[in-house]
Amino acid sequence: MDDLLLNRVHTFLQSQRLFDPHCRVLVAVSGGPDSLCLLHVLLRLHAQGGPALHVAHLDHGFRGAQSAAEAEAVARLCAAWGLSITLGQVDGPDLARRLRRGKMAASRQARYAFLSEIAQQQQVHALAVAHTADDQAETVLLHALRGAGPAGLRGMRDHVAWHAWQIGATAALGADLIRPLLTTTRAEIVAYCAAQHLEPADDPSNRSPHYARSRVRHQIMPVLSRDNPQIVAALSRTAQICAEDYAYIQTMLDQIWPRLVAVAPTQIEIDLTVWRELHPALRRYALRRAASGLGVAELSFAQVEAARACLDAGAPPQLDLAQGLRLSYAPTRARIWVVGRSCPAATVPQLLVPWLDLSLPGRYDLGAGWACELRTTPPATSSQWWLALPTRLAAGLALRGRRPGDRFRPAGGVGSRRLQDFFVDRKIAQHLRDAWPLLVRGEEILWVVGLRTAAQVTTDTDHIWIGCVQEE
Repeated sequence: MDDLLLNRVHTFLQSQRLFDPHCRVLVAVSGGPDSLCLLHVLLRLHAQGGPALHVAHLDHGFRGAQSAAEAEAVARLCAAWGLSITLGQVDGPDLARRLRRGKMAASRQARYAFLSEIAQQQQVHALAVAHTADDQAETVLLHALRGAGPAGLRGMRDHVAWHAWQIGATAALGADLIRPLLTTTRAEIVAYCAAQHLEPADDPSNRSPHYARSRVRHQIMPVLSRDNPQIVAALSRTAQICAEDYAYIQTMLDQIWPRLVAVAPTQIEIDLTVWRELHPALRRYALRRAASGLGVAELSFAQVEAARACLDAGAPPQLDLAQGLRLSYAPTRARIWVVGRSCPAATVPQLLVPWLDLSLPGRYDLGAGWACELRTTPPATSSQWWLALPTRLAAGLALRGRRPGDRFRPAGGVGSRRLQDFFVDRKIAQHLRDAWPLLVRGEEILWVVGLRTAAQVTTDTDHIWIGCVQEE
């Protein structure tokens, strides 16, 4: 069993390109059996050439001396195992009162804000958390009980891009969240801890019937397991199927998105001619994506249906959606915007015009608080947003957004790649992809700004410098 679990995590790390001693992984450790098992497995794999580790533990402050003692125990364990650790503490009860949220929701927000901060400080490649197959099954069941489509029934993912999990971070790009134990059952973890003589902490709140997850875990799941002893595996399959269905829907939406919408920092316009071509399922996901791009993480089913009915029927002419979002209808175009919000500076360059011709020297406004500069001398400070471009390529330059079917030949790669696949691999948020600036020369993409040059941008003796800079 131990070797099976070790090999499973080993294979997962390899699939995520993290099985490398030069990689650094932040491990969230509560001290319970799941996180203790994960840390022990990762430590064993580090000895075999796996990633270096740093531990983070947050005392949420709900259980007084007991949770403080658990923090001390995790710190002692890390010292014994030769691991560095960052300890944090919050006043959970006070936070829950201020946020007007339940204990679990407030704890989660505090935890991920803390982990986001430590991930940036430690400059890690990934954050590892210890969710298991049983956790996945419980999540799917909770979402089903509340009412959910593929987005909810896909449960938790084994890897999540930085932008989708971090809270309160200042960096636009950062560590992905990974779940190496998501296919491992709780029974396997308990057996591993016993075999390795690990002594996990016991959090009694995990058994409290006050919390919905605890009721699902200790009351509903045992009843379901009588009819289906493989209920965890069955619900995990449901999550996998729904995840694949969701990914397919998103791919279909990606193909139509550039024709469907015009994106700006505080508003999204919808072309109703294209809208009417869409299947109802794509219409729902388009509205959710538009809301997400404007900063509203989730619309309720009722809100989505009200917006969809408005666009389908043309009435009412204006509709308040959620959290300051407003929808207005016109015969050919609809608009979703954030009421009263001024245009903020984007955290990454965003090109808010379809095409921008460039010439040397020059400075061009991109919108959203960014500009593009072309110069004959190096910038005072270098960053990922600057490129030394061979002078032989300096004529006929332009910036544009992506188009359906775009491909380019990445430097250091073999052959050409779909730009869409490249964005997915780099975990670029969907709402940033349409306006991500591309440096082109004719039909050739020379540079996906800040991310990768094309193979034809080779080393040369004569250069010009082109860069995207934030406005003062």
